[in-house]
Amino acid sequence: MKKFLLRIKGDEAEFASILPVVNAILKEHEDNQVAIVYTDVTRIDDFWLPERSWAYSISKKETESMFAAHKFAANLHEVFNTDYYIDYVNDMYSAVLGLAFRANVKIGLQGGPKSFFYQVSLPEYSGDYLDEKKVSALKAVEGDFKCSNIDHTFTHKKISNIFINYPHKYDVEFVERMNFLAECLPTLKLHGYIPSEALEAYDGVKVSKRISLFSESSNILRRRIDEFDAVITKSLATAQMGRNRGQVAFLVGDEEQTIPEWKHMPETIGRLCFSGSTLLSYGINELIQLKTFPDLEDYILNYQSLRLVP
Repeated sequence: MKKFLLRIKGDEAEFASILPVVNAILKEHEDNQVAIVYTDVTRIDDFWLPERSWAYSISKKETESMFAAHKFAANLHEVFNTDYYIDYVNDMYSAVLGLAFRANVKIGLQGGPKSFFYQVSLPEYSGDYLDEKKVSALKAVEGDFKCSNIDHTFTHKKISNIFINYPHKYDVEFVERMNFLAECLPTLKLHGYIPSEALEAYDGVKVSKRISLFSESSNILRRRIDEFDAVITKSLATAQMGRNRGQVAFLVGDEEQTIPEWKHMPETIGRLCFSGSTLLSYGINELIQLKTFPDLEDYILNYQSLRLVP
């Protein structure tokens, strides 16, 4: 059994890119564990992660003080005394964080005084893709970490229950977009998840009657998350985690939004492209202009049988 701690920045693409590393670590041994510490510029729901992996947010204040970093580490007892710390941020404070967690082996990049805090200093994280660069750090760890590739198979053949992931901070535009979307999906069961800390912010908000709002603890949702066949979210990280689980995933945004290319993960994340609160186009791999409301539901229900996705 090995315990890993991965330190990353907090943007959506960075979090998504670490998922093949998590997969490789968990596949290497059935008892391995992974914790991810990310800067809280965004908020990640870690119940989408595989078993034996967790994510913790660290505030900007806690990343700019060695004392605060040690205090942060001391409060995460389950992550303390970790075996490997891989630093993908590579500044002085992130290097110190590995020391604060009492990691046996600390891995980071060469250059500057921070290298003093690493047992292994690499010249670079190599690769052409963001996730490939993350995986390259595992070359410094003893063990067989070849299982970084994540299965592209869709495990939910019949689409019925859709998980709508409302943002942690109240987002009026997202609410309006989901209300519009509900009119396009008259027969699918729409479950709108509100994070517990956001319940007050969403209280009294006008949500389509077609969407059943609910809130659950992370522990319960970890057990329930595979009950849902698809996820609709504005979070790239959440969409990628859902897709990696074999679910259908749709990312809400506009037509200018781009999704990163990956080496080790499925790239078949759907798009729901809006202008304001109006859906303009949708699709996986290619965008289709919305002509009539029923078209979207037909697409979601039938795209696998029509082999729109390999």
